[in-house]
Amino acid sequence: MRVFVIAIVIGGTFVATREISAQRGGGQAPDAASIRAANNRFAGVWKLVSEETRNATGDVVRRGPNGGRVGYITYDPAGYMGVVLAYSTRSTFADRQATSPEALEAMRTYNSYWGSFAVDEPHNTVTHQTFGALSPGFSGSNQVRKFTISGNRLTLQPPTAANGDQSTLTWERVNDLPDLTPTHRKLIGFWKLISNEVRDSTGQLLSSNPGQTGFIVYTPSGHVMVHMMQPYRRRNVGPSPTPEETMATYRSYTSYFGPYTVNESEKYVVHHLAGALNPRWVGSDFQRYIEFSGKRLVLKPPPSKDRNGKNTQLVITWERLSD
Repeated sequence: MRVFVIAIVIGGTFVATREISAQRGGGQAPDAASIRAANNRFAGVWKLVSEETRNATGDVVRRGPNGGRVGYITYDPAGYMGVVLAYSTRSTFADRQATSPEALEAMRTYNSYWGSFAVDEPHNTVTHQTFGALSPGFSGSNQVRKFTISGNRLTLQPPTAANGDQSTLTWERVNDLPDLTPTHRKLIGFWKLISNEVRDSTGQLLSSNPGQTGFIVYTPSGHVMVHMMQPYRRRNVGPSPTPEETMATYRSYTSYFGPYTVNESEKYVVHHLAGALNPRWVGSDFQRYIEFSGKRLVLKPPPSKDRNGKNTQLVITWERLSD
C-alpha cells in the first residue's frame, strides 16, 4: 500500500494533492481506513536511540564527531512527517554571524527535512517525500527507508550506499505528557507556514517574507520541531560548495527542536531549544504568544525594537494540516 502526496509550488507556497496507488493483489486501491491504519502505525514522535553504519564486509564505519547524534522523527496520521538530527558535539560560532567555514560545519553536523510519507506495507518500506530540506539537493526528493516496528521501537534503513555501506537508525516512541492542557491540545499537530511578517506598534506592515515555506510541529509528548525555508534555493554546482554557496544555503533555512511548555493563563508557549542549525541558539528559550482563529495559529514573540528604536512585532501565521 502506498499513499502518494505530491507537493505543488504555487506562488511560493505548497499545496498537497493525493493520489493513491495499490501494491496489493489485483492492483486495487486500498480504502481510507487501510491508509489511516498504516499511517497510525507510524503516528507519533520517536527519539533516536541508536545509529550504526556497516561496510560491505560487516565492519562498523565511524561517522561524524564523537558522541553520536540526537534527534526526533515525527509522523502524522494525515500523512505528514518531519525529522531533525544534530550531533551531540558541535562547534559554536565565534561571533553572532557565522563565517563560511563555521556555517559549513554547522550544516555538516545538523540534518533537517519535512514533507509527507507513504507506507508500502508489502515491501516494508516507508517513503519520505520531502517538501523542504536543509540541503537544497534533498528538497523535492523521495527518500525510501526499509522499516520494522517492534513494540515501541522503529528501525529505518536507507538504501545501501554505492560503496556498500548500510546505515541503520533505531528510534523509540516517546510517551505523551500526562497533563495536557486545553492549549496543548489546540497546539498539537502539524502546521504549515502561511506568512512571516514584521509590523509596527499600530499594526502597520513593515516587511514580509513572501515565498517562505515550512512546518511547525507540536507533539503530545511536549516536543516542538520547526522547519522554515526560503524560496528559490540553488543546488551546489560542484562536488563541494563554494563559500558563497555555503552562506546562501545556511541563510535560507531555519530549523530547531526541543521541549516546549505552555503558560495557560497568559496564553504563551516557550520553545526550549535542545538542538538548532545555529549552534549558538542551543539552550535558548523562545517565547511565543498564541492566538487561534479557526484553522490558523498566530505566534508572536515579545515585541522588539528596530534600529531606529521603534517597537516592532514579528507575526508568524500557520495553518493546521493535521486532521
